[in-house]
Amino acid sequence: MEKIKVIVVDDEPRILKRMVRMVEDDGEVWEIIGAFSDGKEAIEKIEEKSLRFDLLLTDVQMPEITGLQLIKRLKDKMSFESIIISGFDDFVYLQSAIKEGVSNYLLKPVHREQLKEVLLQIQKKIETKRKEEKEKQQLQRKAEELDYTKQIYYLSQLQLEDYLREDKQKWLQLIGKGSFQLLYISIDQNRNQTWSDEYLAWLKVANEDILSSLKISLEEWSSSSNRRKWLWRDDLFSIWILIEHQESQHLRKETEALLRLWKENIKNISENTVTIAVGSVFTNMEDYLTNRKKLESVMQNRMIYGCNKVFWLEQLPETSEESKKHSSEIIKSIQQLLFSLENEGKKEVIISLEEYFKKLQLISSASILEEAVQLLGLRIVNRWVELEGFGEERILFREVISLTKNTSNFYQLKDKIKFWVLSVMERIQKAKRTNKNPIQKAKDYIQDHLGESITIKLIAQQVYMSPTYFSVYFKEQTGETILDYITKTRLKKATELLETTDLKIYDIAVQLGYQDTKYFSRLFRQWYGYTPSQYREAHLKR
Repeated sequence: MEKIKVIVVDDEPRILKRMVRMVEDDGEVWEIIGAFSDGKEAIEKIEEKSLRFDLLLTDVQMPEITGLQLIKRLKDKMSFESIIISGFDDFVYLQSAIKEGVSNYLLKPVHREQLKEVLLQIQKKIETKRKEEKEKQQLQRKAEELDYTKQIYYLSQLQLEDYLREDKQKWLQLIGKGSFQLLYISIDQNRNQTWSDEYLAWLKVANEDILSSLKISLEEWSSSSNRRKWLWRDDLFSIWILIEHQESQHLRKETEALLRLWKENIKNISENTVTIAVGSVFTNMEDYLTNRKKLESVMQNRMIYGCNKVFWLEQLPETSEESKKHSSEIIKSIQQLLFSLENEGKKEVIISLEEYFKKLQLISSASILEEAVQLLGLRIVNRWVELEGFGEERILFREVISLTKNTSNFYQLKDKIKFWVLSVMERIQKAKRTNKNPIQKAKDYIQDHLGESITIKLIAQQVYMSPTYFSVYFKEQTGETILDYITKTRLKKATELLETTDLKIYDIAVQLGYQDTKYFSRLFRQWYGYTPSQYREAHLKR
């Protein structure tokens, strides 16, 4: 257990020494990190050594700086519990101490058992606070991971025009104007390699080496040519680079020189090879989406021509008509599968899978087949994010990517997809049994605080979302606004109180957070068609 750090301040050396000894004798949980003879010395040493502590034990009456002044000065800079010790029982001091948030007020002489009891209370308080802070940090970290996962999901969805959303305009506008070229670098895989944990660990290290090499060479290129560049990794195998070109008649030669440099550097640091797909130069960032989609198709040429190659966009086979022909049917079958996954049993999921497989068999292009499989996976992962939120998104993304890897025939692909979908189904069901989603947590908070002033900001803080985002999220998930839900819940509780108690209408209103009885009655009538009094009378007659 992490020790509780304590600072003791008293201008009487004998009492200071005694207080230090009593705290230390109370157990190993306490650690004295400072003992000072007055408030001024305490402040100087705390600031000089940047001391962070959990408990301040201080005398009230001290020269220059009193105990309460010391607490107030330090409270402006940090959070801690405090105990003040006084030689006399002064109600004014007690009031001031309470105002400054002092945890306890002890009278001299302080008895060992008395201090022991107070320390136990503070220990519990600090441990509870630490636990809550740890849980908060964990939730915040998970929320950040969720945001990151959604961003990756959104970028992945830009592959298909069916999923473009209006907010892409804001994202694209951040890049600004210029001449751009998109490059897709994929780490080549050994098709005969067994996918063990050791191999994945080695591959991750190799990928990091390659990524670092690319970053260094790209940074040198960018600095020397004064051009912008963007580099990001989609997954264990895929690296994307967007570079800005200056006006030049030798763009292809410049790009080829850059590619040769990259491949030579990678050859020197890794046993792995990479295949690179190079897009056309474009000036409108709207064309980024088209380039990305085409580059992913270009990369499929690796299945025909082998690895460790550079493919240019001009080598892309014409498959757009086939993509348009089958995409809508694939999407419909995926939507049906998602419905079965969320609302039906294993048998119905398998039937929906078979319909999906029938649509896949109509596809003759390897690249489109891979797109269709990854679309299914991404849709399922997105639903996981929406339904359950945290925990396994990155693992699921890696599994989606691997579905079409190391697959030698269509029947093997079917088995891998079926196994993965059913395993995700089990995980979703397990998560539903064990996890409380943000909506339920918000509803529980509302139910527990009906008599208080409930604001959207307060509720959003409980689930670590911004008020604006939470309001939209709540409406999307429940079909009603958060304010309507609060009102509905309060008034439902009002009907229960009217039916089961003799409380006055005023008392019921106050108990549910309404200080204005007339407003409460008017609101009640709008919802139920009766005033509270009429409702109670009608209930009694029944």
